[in-house]
Parts: sequence; C-alpha cells; structure tokens
Amino acid sequence: MDYPAKSPLLFPVTLKNSSIIVLDETILPFEEEYIEVRDLEKALWVLKEMKTRSLGQVLLFFYSCLLFAEGKDFNLIAEKFKKERPTFDFITISEILKRINNFTKDTRKSVEMFVAKFDAARKQRAERLAEMLPDLSKILTICNINGELIYLYFAMKSKGKEVSFYVSETRPYLQGSRLTFWELSREDIPCKLICDNQAGILMKEKKITVIVTGADRASKRGGIINKTGTYALAVLAKHFNIPFYPLIQYPLDIDIESVEIEERPEEEIFMFLEKGKYLCPSFYPSFDAVTKEYITEPVELEMSL
Repeated sequence: MDYPAKSPLLFPVTLKNSSIIVLDETILPFEEEYIEVRDLEKALWVLKEMKTRSLGQVLLFFYSCLLFAEGKDFNLIAEKFKKERPTFDFITISEILKRINNFTKDTRKSVEMFVAKFDAARKQRAERLAEMLPDLSKILTICNINGELIYLYFAMKSKGKEVSFYVSETRPYLQGSRLTFWELSREDIPCKLICDNQAGILMKEKKITVIVTGADRASKRGGIINKTGTYALAVLAKHFNIPFYPLIQYPLDIDIESVEIEERPEEEIFMFLEKGKYLCPSFYPSFDAVTKEYITEPVELEMSL
C-alpha cells in the first residue's frame, strides 16, 4: 500500500556528499535542526550524546563505515561504537554490512541496499501486525520506533480497522513525548500523551487494549532488551491480560538476561530541571530485559540480504 507519511524520524540520519547529516533528536519538538558529521570523532560524539537513537544509530554506523573505515575495517568502527553504547549490538550490524558488501563489492551500494530493504521490511511488518490486531485497537507504546507506528496506523486504516495511540512520555530523555507524540500528531493520528506512571490504571480501566514496543536486542530463545520502563509495561500487561508485541530484528541465540545493560550518566535523570542543577546521587540503567513469559508474540523484521 501507499504510505503518505513524511516523518523525518523515518530516516533520521542521511548521507549528503561526504558528510553524514543527523537530525538532532534531543531538541525536538521545539526545534528541527541537523548536525553535520565529517569525521569519526564527531560520529562517536553524536552517538554518546544521544543525538540519534535506534535506526539512526544503525544508519550512523553504516555511513561511518562508508566514509571513515580504512581498508573497510568495519569491526574497528563497530568496537568504537560499542564502547559508547554497549547494549546496542553493533558487532552484528557490522557483520550484516560485511555480508552485503561481499555481494556488492561496493560499500555505498551495500548501504543503499540495506536502507531500501529495511524500509520495505518495516512496511511489511506493519502490514503483518495490522492483520494480527483487533478491529478496535488502543495501543500503548514507549520510546520511539522511527516512524513505524505511522506505517502501522495506515496499514490498520487500509483494513478498515480503528486505531489510536497512548504515548508514554519515556523518562528521562522523553522520547515518547518529544518524538513519538510529535510525529503521530503531525500526521493527525489520534494519540494521547501520558505520564509513565499512568499506564497501570489505564490498563485496569481497559483504555489500553494492546502494547507495541521496539526492541534494541532480541533473543531467539525469547526475550528482548528495550528502553527502561518496558519491563514494567510487560509485567502490567501480563497481569491485565493485554497482548504485548515487541517489534524485533536480528534475534541471536543469546541469554537475554546476560546482555550488558548500559548505565547512562546519573545527571541525565535530572534533565527535567534547569540546566546545571543536580540534586543527589542517582542510578540510570537505560535498558530493560523482558523475558519471554511476558511477550505475547515478537513481530520480527523479515528482511533478506
């Protein structure tokens, strides 16, 4: 089907000549500005400072390999990226790029092939999930899934199904309020923003009928790693018998609870305060492990390379 969505979050990182152009997601929705990256050090800074996430990090990695990898040593760049964001699996992403590159013999073509196939696979996954969901769906989500909820909305509408979204704010970076709510509302998609701690009562009152999240890591044995707060939603969903569908890609045969969870700087918890104010010692593990007993069904990205 045709997807009219034009959200910049669908492709938050792009390539222009010899520069990587990164949408600065930390200042949305108040400003829409872009960062120009012309060397690996700037790319690593963008990664560390959370200027882009999820798919944006993958694209940043691929374009960095294209522009900055000497002798096509993608693993070296993967190790540097992993040092900045240890929970994200840049090593597997590096292997994917190498596999495509062995076929095309051209890194630029390899990256372009991945981007095109990935977007096509996202649309197909949205179609599959739309088939699975009931005719009236009130979806709760957390964090941001790079435009795929927009694809899901249009897929649902094309099937004559009614859908609306509850968007969890997603503390402390507020990706839900700054990114997901922004991109849904600018497409006139029915959505309401909620505080993270409102989810339980809304489930009890049956105002939420399904939960859809992303997944930064996934295991073939079951289970995912996703933005902190996902585990709490999964437990609540299990309690209230609400389906929980994570969107996954590239699952590995791993014990999901053994994955290193990135601990972000503790001052990030106080981002809601005026800049420079810092109150007390804090703790910010930025991801959750959700084991298979809380997952209704993972919806995998089906992508041949």
